[in-house]
Amino acid sequence: MPQNAATIYDVAKKAQVSPATVSRVLNEPSKVNAVKRDTVLAAIASLHFIPKAAAVANARQSYKKIGVIAPFFTQPSFMQRLRGISSVLSGHHYEIVVYSIESQEEMLEYIDMLSGSRRVDGLIVLCLEPTDTMLSKLRESEIPVCFVESNKEGFDSVSIDNEAGGKCAAEFLFNRGYRKPGFVGESSNKTYAVPATEERLKGFTKYFAKHGISVLPNHTWLGELTDQKVDEGISGLLSQEDLPDCILASSDLIAIRVMKLAKIKGIRVPEDIAVVGFDNLDFTEYLNLTTVSQELDESGRTAAELILERQRDPGRTARKVHIQLRVIERATTGTKAGSTI
Repeated sequence: MPQNAATIYDVAKKAQVSPATVSRVLNEPSKVNAVKRDTVLAAIASLHFIPKAAAVANARQSYKKIGVIAPFFTQPSFMQRLRGISSVLSGHHYEIVVYSIESQEEMLEYIDMLSGSRRVDGLIVLCLEPTDTMLSKLRESEIPVCFVESNKEGFDSVSIDNEAGGKCAAEFLFNRGYRKPGFVGESSNKTYAVPATEERLKGFTKYFAKHGISVLPNHTWLGELTDQKVDEGISGLLSQEDLPDCILASSDLIAIRVMKLAKIKGIRVPEDIAVVGFDNLDFTEYLNLTTVSQELDESGRTAAELILERQRDPGRTARKVHIQLRVIERATTGTKAGSTI
């Protein structure tokens, strides 16, 4: 390290805070108020301060750590995608550091921390919608970044077209004679996350509308993703005399709840109602659930490979990889009488 390299004390002096505050900004940014945090980060950038751990890592050219930043990290779809990421990175002896996001403020804190301290060798951003300010910070940090489920100019990405996924499911059901479509899913009420449910519903609705068929309000439920709220919403939909003849669920987990509640109410799947999930989680094969596959493992593997490529060639043009969605047909759908495929 150069003799005149800035120290934590230089940063503290310039930002007019204590060294302990600088340390908290680097290690626990959520414990520092936003104004003070921004002042410290500005001082770090101005002085080109490199924390001691980062300086050691720079000397050896790598931390051997890749960050994964995502909402809903306990969801099975996240874990399956993470498995794909791990299958690539473990072979290169990288650790994976997971940053779970529950608010836009928290996402900004993590991006500030990672761009300011440079404590990971790359960052995979799953299903999040950063602001322009956050994107600028990531560009300035020069950390290799790959977005999954969203495209950002100048960054590598693995794109999933959720609207096309809804259309794919609708086309599959329409071609098998279903004409009274229904939809159930969790509301995407978090501004910092990709609105996957609404995009899937949009594609589903547009396809049927093209054929003169409406997805009726009483055949649609969007609500809070808790066991109680989901069960209440589905139960209400299935308690009507006028039932849909098919339902697309925004996820496999919700599709399974539809199947469970239909059985309780004596509604047969697929004879009375066909059910299609979304994700193609591992367990869907054992439950014989028809579902839209978004190739979770493959998208994770691809994101990790793009990060490693970017490390080898930082100046290359950003790559955008599109994952093709497809319906995996199983036993929860059939063919309506009189229809032809």
